[in-house]
Amino acid sequence: MQPAPVASAGTLAPSESVGGVMAGMDERGAYDHAFEALKSGDYVESSRRFRDFLAVFPGGQYAPNGLYWLGESYYVTQNYALAGDQFQSLLDRFPTHDKAPGALLKLGLSQYGLKQYPAAEATLQQVLQRYPGSDVARTADDRLRAMQLTGAR
Repeated sequence: MQPAPVASAGTLAPSESVGGVMAGMDERGAYDHAFEALKSGDYVESSRRFRDFLAVFPGGQYAPNGLYWLGESYYVTQNYALAGDQFQSLLDRFPTHDKAPGALLKLGLSQYGLKQYPAAEATLQQVLQRYPGSDVARTADDRLRAMQLTGAR
């Protein structure tokens, strides 16, 4: 029996289904397959499917979205370290993609979840500076204000 696949910073370990389900799909079909699990609220399955998707289509058209939703799947289940890894990977690989603002915000929120308050504050400040007046900036500002009120700094 093989050990369970593990995703860590910079690597994606596919699950056993990569050779089966994902391998027989085109990129859009594989992305939709992963997204279905996310929409149904099965975040563990969603993370598995998005890992598989990214293993099969690492440089595909939907890779930035795949990284974002993989990060979101981890974030929702409070796996902040893996979530942050995915959001950072998206920012490193696709800095101008339309998911980049959300990824930067979620990176800051993941750092907050890990109680890395100085890093979270710096990242959330970057959101304010890079995307002023946006929804992500408003959310970042709200979290920064909450951090000031609670002394989480």
